[in-house]
Amino acid sequence: MLKRITTIVVFLVVLAPSYSYSKVRGEAEHKSIYSKILDEERELFIHLPNSFNTSSNLHYPVLYLLDGQRNFSHAVGTLDLLNQSNMAQEMIIVAIANTHRSRDFTPTYDEKYNEWGLSGDADNFLDFIEKELVPYINENYRTNNYKIISGHSLGGLLSIYALQSRPHLFQAHFAFSPSLWWHDQVLFEGAETFFSNTAELNNYLYINMGSEGGNMLTSYQRYTELLNTHKRKGFSYHSDLDTSEGHNTTALAGHSLAYQNLYKSLQPPKEVISGGIPAIKQFYKAQSEMYGYEVKPSYRAINSVGYKALSEKDYSTAIAIFQSNVESYPYKADAYDSLADGFEASGNLQKALAMRALAIQKSIAENVESGAYKTRHANLVKKIQGKNL
Repeated sequence: MLKRITTIVVFLVVLAPSYSYSKVRGEAEHKSIYSKILDEERELFIHLPNSFNTSSNLHYPVLYLLDGQRNFSHAVGTLDLLNQSNMAQEMIIVAIANTHRSRDFTPTYDEKYNEWGLSGDADNFLDFIEKELVPYINENYRTNNYKIISGHSLGGLLSIYALQSRPHLFQAHFAFSPSLWWHDQVLFEGAETFFSNTAELNNYLYINMGSEGGNMLTSYQRYTELLNTHKRKGFSYHSDLDTSEGHNTTALAGHSLAYQNLYKSLQPPKEVISGGIPAIKQFYKAQSEMYGYEVKPSYRAINSVGYKALSEKDYSTAIAIFQSNVESYPYKADAYDSLADGFEASGNLQKALAMRALAIQKSIAENVESGAYKTRHANLVKKIQGKNL
């Protein structure tokens, strides 16, 4: 009977198309929104995660990306690559195209920079994001309550200004080569008081700088020193001084590190994972209370507990854990591959073979690399045939 099942499974796998689409996964949209606050139309580039249209029960964080025309493609592509390796959380990316860049990104008016255009309207621009753009995105897409702002240079200045002036608005801030020198380093006025505040600050900051000197570097060094000497409760950050990157490429290189470090900051630590599923669930329950929405235990955290059980030859527990990830993430090929590992280790080769085949089929729908899944499937077929089952 198993020989017949094996033949059918192999036939189905062979029938499955082996090609993939060499493009960033997910779906991109080009929209615009009229802002009464700014009295102008604002152009948006929106990217939806790969799972957005295949899993209607999922809700996503939103990354609000400044300098939208310049940064959209690399920010989307980098995130997609990391998503495929479970190294970053899936997000909706909303890139905002510029109209008056220096006007929108600077917190104060400085007449010395009038040749750049207007300045000093950052609060108006943040009003637009908070009161018009965020409600629009929440109404039209499946979002949760977690929001990130990402900016480079003057956009990085705005990102940090938003952290200090409206810590409730975003839960994470990316600031690549931020122009903290603006208007005689005016942002530092009150910065020490802000980070010395005893109130809990449930927020994250990623800040970097490239091979830059002068006021760019000295203001960055001053800010990182402030971060290092004022440890506000609930606040975490990462800073990188990477002299291999120039000013124009710090956002390109930094987005990868920012995505990964943010993801790590939201994962349960090793001591929680060692406590098993109950400890992980308690960790995410606390996160849900912190951020005001139900935070789902991450695929990676649950899977790591499954493989720990598998290494201890507790096959029934491992299979149950892997099965729970299949139910929570039915679109992920890797979930079926892990479940196949559990069945194969326990000796249930028939079920393992079915899961190997499903992993291949899901990888095609998910548009991820399927070579390893096909190799594992072929090896299992040989194993079954060698046993004459």
